[in-house]
Amino acid sequence: MRKRLTIASVVCLIFFSLNSYAADKLKPVPEIDFLTWSAGKYMIHFETTKYIAEEWEKLGLKVKVNQQVFPNPMLKLWFKEHRFDCVLSSLSGQNYRIEPSFFTNTQFNSTERAPGKFNVGEWTNAEYDKIGNKQLEIYDSVVRKPLIDRLQEIYYEEQPETLIYYYIQNNSINTKNCDVDYLNTPDGLRSIWNLLRFTPKGDVKTLKVGIVVDQDTWNPLAAIQSNDTEVLRLVYDRLVQVGPKGETRMWAAEAVNMIDDTTIDVALRKDLKFSDGKPVTAEDVKFSYEYYKKWKAAYFMKYIKPINRIEITDLYRLRFYLEKPFAPFIMNTLGQVFILPKHVWEGIVKREGLTKPQDYANVPLIGSGCFTLEYWKESQEFLLKANKDHFMAPKANLLYVAFGSREVLNSATVKGSIDINIQDLPPTLVAEFKKDPHIKVFPISSNGYASVRYQCQRPIFKHKALRQACAYAIPRAKIIKELLGGFGGISPSSITPVNDFWHNHKLKAREFSLEKARQTLKDAGFRWNAEGRLCFPVE
Repeated sequence: MRKRLTIASVVCLIFFSLNSYAADKLKPVPEIDFLTWSAGKYMIHFETTKYIAEEWEKLGLKVKVNQQVFPNPMLKLWFKEHRFDCVLSSLSGQNYRIEPSFFTNTQFNSTERAPGKFNVGEWTNAEYDKIGNKQLEIYDSVVRKPLIDRLQEIYYEEQPETLIYYYIQNNSINTKNCDVDYLNTPDGLRSIWNLLRFTPKGDVKTLKVGIVVDQDTWNPLAAIQSNDTEVLRLVYDRLVQVGPKGETRMWAAEAVNMIDDTTIDVALRKDLKFSDGKPVTAEDVKFSYEYYKKWKAAYFMKYIKPINRIEITDLYRLRFYLEKPFAPFIMNTLGQVFILPKHVWEGIVKREGLTKPQDYANVPLIGSGCFTLEYWKESQEFLLKANKDHFMAPKANLLYVAFGSREVLNSATVKGSIDINIQDLPPTLVAEFKKDPHIKVFPISSNGYASVRYQCQRPIFKHKALRQACAYAIPRAKIIKELLGGFGGISPSSITPVNDFWHNHKLKAREFSLEKARQTLKDAGFRWNAEGRLCFPVE
């Protein structure tokens, strides 16, 4: 006898048919290409990536930990090609980055998406761009502050990157050959203010500085990474410098006067000379700014773009006319651009048979800085000789030695093979170094941080909900405790609490919660297939 189908049976049939249809339509999230640093030289960065990948896989994601050698090919994949799904990003803390636009607008404005610029994740947000552009025109910090706060709020909601931890670093010196009247700055012993203050002992004239990798370029137009610009600022002068506490200090300029919001006068010192003996004049300054702009030098474009024109008013004076008000002008436009000798760089493309000046090796180097480049043995070492004629003459020559790994470098510090270790000490060594009577350890409160930067134009992380879920699934406290030995902090914003005035204290970092991560994905329509793989929302 044929059985009748009940209403309940019909409903079940429809449900299972729809469920089967939906299952057929489920599209698993592809394997994530997680670009990171090689374990050999950057173990903490590499292990941080592994900790994160392990938790993400609990959400049903598949993660490929793609370790690459730094600086190359990693920088090429990261900055020049944007070829990753996400990257373990590490931005160093430096005093000029106290200016709030760097860790907000410069990093995430859509105009910064081009290869070689800082918006490597190519994230776009119209409101963010509008506010980011507006705050650049406000010189009054009190009026500007709410806009910077709003940028941090959008960042928190949209998660173009997820901040893992901000750095509490430790540098060290071996005191057998030197000492230093240390100034506490965001960049520690790397700071120009400390490098000038190292005092050699006895008959020692040259102090050895340990680094992991060699200088990538001596050409300011080609420089894109902070390691290179940190050294270039020692051999080239800037008009102003950011002081140890984030204040602006005169340098090659003896005075800067604002005529109005778009007109600024600069008077130069009259005692500066390039290393070939020629004087530094207003002609060199004007040429430098216009040359960087003409050849679209990637590192400087964000600083010099607001300049409309520059007028020389006498041999040592010039006037800047801006397109519109630009809040970071004095600290960053005047404080980041290196002064080139016009007589060296003018016509260099034709003279050297180049397609662009970025291809020029620039060795031997002619600058006016407090050090001169005496020699460079590529991949091995370079000697910076103290410029005794400079108004900020250093107390010692500095021999930078590339050791290839932090482990070898730290061992050399203990043995006294080097005098100054500007690399961050692994947490496991801090206590050990402090026990050594010849070693001094200097803790550094840094505005730099490590984060997961998402490529928002590629299929995986174009989904905001997935970025938010991944933020919940990062075990920050565990990473700080187990990998950093406690030398790190948690921040919800790219402006870390170290930068107290500009940090948005209303924001609270997302807690580590796989449950909240899964719920965020469910609410956005993500599903899991029979194998447990996370799948995109059904369109």
